Amino acid sequence: MAEGSTGANRIPSPASGSNRVCATFGIRLPLMMGAISPRPKFAAVVCRAGGLGCIEGISSPDKIRQQIRELRGLTDEPFSVNFPLAFGDRSLVEGRVKVAIEERVPAVMTSAGSPKVYTRMLQDAGIKVAHVVAGIAHAEKAAEAGVDVLVAEPTESGGYRGANEIAMMVLIPGIARAVPGVPLVAAGSVADRAGLVAVMALGAEGVQLGTRLMVTQEGREFFPEYVEKMVLAADDTSTMSADGPTRPRVSKPEFAERIVGDGRKRAQMGQVAALIHDVPTVAEVVRELFEGGASHARDVAAAIEALRGRLDA
Repeated sequence: MAEGSTGANRIPSPASGSNRVCATFGIRLPLMMGAISPRPKFAAVVCRAGGLGCIEGISSPDKIRQQIRELRGLTDEPFSVNFPLAFGDRSLVEGRVKVAIEERVPAVMTSAGSPKVYTRMLQDAGIKVAHVVAGIAHAEKAAEAGVDVLVAEPTESGGYRGANEIAMMVLIPGIARAVPGVPLVAAGSVADRAGLVAVMALGAEGVQLGTRLMVTQEGREFFPEYVEKMVLAADDTSTMSADGPTRPRVSKPEFAERIVGDGRKRAQMGQVAALIHDVPTVAEVVRELFEGGASHARDVAAAIEALRGRLDA
């Protein structure tokens, strides 16, 4: 048997018609909104499109409570609140988590910190917990902590990943093989049908979008104009890892100077910006992923099947 094809190394294949991400969160499509905005109105757009909208939970506890209630007034669909655990002192983060519990939010996404601290507390309140990881060892620790979903953040992504520089092609299958019992979502590197098919082939059961959702018709209401300009102008060399402990991917100063005339302006965006050249609606993005993705997967499968006959030629 060829190397990589043993049971221990094989990427798990979900049963036909089932999706653990959808089942966990009670959503129609396995699409999570990244923590790109605290604005409930934008999160509601993603919820209505079939995904899991998200409120970036970096404000005061009182403000987060207000945002949660506003979002509930806009949609009856499930949503999440993101808590980057490194943002704020312990008492502030605990205050934010307490609000999530008191408001009985459907889901919480934790990042930039240990999943052991709040996972059990949130789950005891009936809240589903996703945790962002940037390495296989991190994923194993999060699984031990009992998280409901893992969100894998590769080096290409715009999110918080610390010192890790692990590419999507290694991170996703590595986690899928190491922790097959926990649903896995791929964050970063996906903007279209080909990206969705690729990460699901690697072992993810869903996708988290950030950069792609920022550059949409609805996104224009919530993000500065220069962000859209930089994403649309980006190529594969336009971003870099920021300094600091969380190391998000951001636009390079020289790129910002060339595109918007101010090298001090910074857009947090993944390398996938190089593949974004239009400004669709959020609903059109979702259709491209899941309707287009199904068509693309069939084409890829047919191309591989055509080659299979050459094995014994």
